[in-house]
Amino acid sequence: MQNRKRLTNMLIAGTLTVFALTIFLAFRGGETAVAETTIPEQTAVVELSGDNSADIAALQAQIEGLQAQNAELRTAVTTLQEREVEYQNQIEIANQTINELSAQNGSFVMTEGRPAHGGHNH
Repeated sequence: MQNRKRLTNMLIAGTLTVFALTIFLAFRGGETAVAETTIPEQTAVVELSGDNSADIAALQAQIEGLQAQNAELRTAVTTLQEREVEYQNQIEIANQTINELSAQNGSFVMTEGRPAHGGHNH
């Protein structure tokens, strides 16, 4: 559970960092920029005016690359969460088996008439 929270926090921090970097790069040239983001689709559109068409294209390519990376990370997180549920179920089954075997072992020792730890009767 702690790893899931940590991974979620890292994903949020990464998203905010990308957003801050996008805004910084949009305003560094001195031209006015408008950044529009929509949370559900995780898309960003940045429009700049001026002679910086190469910078604009590079920035758009960076944004698209980061969006693709974000989608890959979200898929990886989902896969890891599914695996975690499976592992937790396997651990629960193993713990139940251990408890059952311990209970059987304890009842076997008591039917023999000896204490389980080999203590003395005073």
